[in-house]
Amino acid sequence: MYKFIKRNLLIFTKDKLNIFFSFLGMLIGLTIYIFFLRTTLINSLHFLKNADQFMDTWMIPGLISIVSITSALGILGLKIEDKANNNIYDFKINSNLNNLKITLSYLITSIIEGVVSTFIFSLIGIAYLAIQYRYNPFNIHYLIICLLNLLLIIFSSELFLFIINFLKTTTSFSSLSAIVGTISGFLSGTYIIYGELPHFMQHIIKFWPGFQVAACSRYELLKAKNFNMNASMLQSLGINSNLKNTSILLIVLIIIFFLFNIALSISKSNKN
Repeated sequence: MYKFIKRNLLIFTKDKLNIFFSFLGMLIGLTIYIFFLRTTLINSLHFLKNADQFMDTWMIPGLISIVSITSALGILGLKIEDKANNNIYDFKINSNLNNLKITLSYLITSIIEGVVSTFIFSLIGIAYLAIQYRYNPFNIHYLIICLLNLLLIIFSSELFLFIINFLKTTTSFSSLSAIVGTISGFLSGTYIIYGELPHFMQHIIKFWPGFQVAACSRYELLKAKNFNMNASMLQSLGINSNLKNTSILLIVLIIIFFLFNIALSISKSNKN
């Protein structure tokens, strides 16, 4: 199983162009914000003291949560390719791997990729804040944000692993990747501020873990900078202090989708 995980990581890292575009995709969101959206968003908060610092501090956690979701998906395309090329049957015969071990291997590989990508991007985002506003961001609040996004990465890996079990071609996987990349920013309440969404969309996204993690991460980072705001404005901007409930939600979802993936693996083994 260790060799299979290593094999997956080596195949992924061997494609330098794929890695380049993966990191480029992460940086595009930050670049679009800095050069195109930042001024407009800051002007909308003209009534707020230090609106530029507030908006930067608000945006970075949202972008980190987007990377936590999307980066976990990328490497799972390898499973689709292995299925299409009938490599999985070779793994079972030549490497003495069963469906459960293969499933866990893909899951661990996805989590590793998500952790590495999210950690690198979070360093870039937090470093931007540190340079822009001259403060040390590496404190307990940053640690909480990292732990929250770790849970989000694990959940995302399990969710996407479950979904791609029903995909058969690389074309369908590319379509899924495009959909996830497009909607993840909206579901996290980052590309459009939560309070500006229609009421039915507000009710939908508040149950999405990506939004909950972004909301709690914003609260932690803004608390570190001592921004004081009333409850209605916090809610309108998608900022949530309910760290305990968010953590419990993620842990429950992680357990549920882990069991789903295990059950699906066992079911396939019985059919074979």
